[in-house]
Amino acid sequence: MTRAGTRTERQEYLEGGLEELACERCAAVVRVRKSSPQQTSVQWSTAAVRQCTTPLGALVPRCPALHASIDDAVRAGRLDIP
Repeated sequence: MTRAGTRTERQEYLEGGLEELACERCAAVVRVRKSSPQQTSVQWSTAAVRQCTTPLGALVPRCPALHASIDDAVRAGRLDIP
């Protein structure tokens, strides 16, 4: 496999299927992927962490309002689960 192919596959693994979603409470925009009803991946940007109104954990930011927004987006069909 070529280095370019490896880079492309890694980029797809890290970013494939991610969609931007804004929190309904504070409008912080994160990138989200639902791989299953139980599994959710969230990529926080520095701007989103600063904008979130919930105190976030140091290692893994988790905001109940954002997760409610993700659930709402799934129910409304704005975020797909493959």
